Amino acid sequence: MAAQRIHSSSSSIDFGHDDDDGTGSSFDQLSSCLSINILPDSILQFIGEYLPTSSRAMMASAVSRSACFDSDALDFSDIDRDLASKLTDSDMSSILVSIDAVNRLRVLKIIGCTNISGVGLDPLRGSTVLEHMDLTTSFIETIVSDDDLFSSNTSNLSEDAVIPMLDSIIAKKDRALKLLELPVVWKMKKSKPLAAFMERYNNAQSSRACSCCECSVDFQACLWMNHCKGGPDWGLQRHTCYDCTENICIDCEGAFCDECKKSFCDNCSPMQYCECGKASCMDCLGVEFCESCNDTFCTECRPVCLCEYCNRNRCMDCSIHLFCSHCSKSNCIQCANEDNVEWCEVCEEDNCNDCRYEALKDGRLDCKGCRGMLLPRIIQENEAQQREIEMLKFVVLNAVSREIAQDNAKLVNGCVVV
Repeated sequence: MAAQRIHSSSSSIDFGHDDDDGTGSSFDQLSSCLSINILPDSILQFIGEYLPTSSRAMMASAVSRSACFDSDALDFSDIDRDLASKLTDSDMSSILVSIDAVNRLRVLKIIGCTNISGVGLDPLRGSTVLEHMDLTTSFIETIVSDDDLFSSNTSNLSEDAVIPMLDSIIAKKDRALKLLELPVVWKMKKSKPLAAFMERYNNAQSSRACSCCECSVDFQACLWMNHCKGGPDWGLQRHTCYDCTENICIDCEGAFCDECKKSFCDNCSPMQYCECGKASCMDCLGVEFCESCNDTFCTECRPVCLCEYCNRNRCMDCSIHLFCSHCSKSNCIQCANEDNVEWCEVCEEDNCNDCRYEALKDGRLDCKGCRGMLLPRIIQENEAQQREIEMLKFVVLNAVSREIAQDNAKLVNGCVVV
């Protein structure tokens, strides 16, 4: 009976026992493989615990089982960039439908999904649970130049495809949307359709009362996004922490990071300020702390460098840092030795001895000072080679001696027998 029940299921395990000749065809043998569709939800959830949330969502789409995904947040930055960049609109749509994103998803970040136009986000239309949507598809949008922003390597997201979906969300009276992050390319172009949408977004957001997470005072803001041309904050959402998505009133004014262009409440990301006024969150590290003088500086004012050997952060005034001109090694002047980066007084260049040694072997090391710095290493390696040669001689002589002793013993035994 058990065998019959298994055979009759849609995701069956066919052992070929129903054939008249009892042998079973090759098709029956292939169909006898275990199908993942017969696994219970608990097993799929157990497998999903070892995968990033985005991988779980893709698994749910592949096997058409929503049980694989049990989260309310989907962030594509936690998978390999090459894989994320290959996802199409069809893939994205299938994933969102499989996990019932319109009724489940609170956070969606499509960072890395540079191949989608936005049509695949259509299953989110009319969502009343989505709170945070990050449309910055590219990892490099915050650091590339203005010209590179419009290349095909950054974002292919289409305003025409995405804005209607966003309009359907903000049109809901019971919407949950708190934070919307727009692609940097859109903010650079400043198109009229986008400016019109931001005006509609402002009207929708200003219609609800908010409570400040800093002072607990209720407030209503009229300008959530600056949609008027001009100003460095065009297209950036205000009055919202980009981490916890809690609201911040005008009087409290959340700390603004000059690197990632995001604002945060005091509880989520403490800021570091340079003496020039530049601010940076802890994730960006655009402003760093010097352990010696106890001050913070940005890279433009006074770079703070981390020594790879003593693991101390110090500014250039407190400790000189040496950087190899050929590789990425660096260390402070106190840690400079034959194994690290050293300054050569002859050629006046900073290099590590590994790079110097490679240049010597290739015949590219002309500086006498650099050659002299390699002498201890060369002597040490020669001594090591000499020890290996002596050990090899010892092993060979011992082997030869054993062979001679065995041959002599055979000769003696042969004479005795005769």
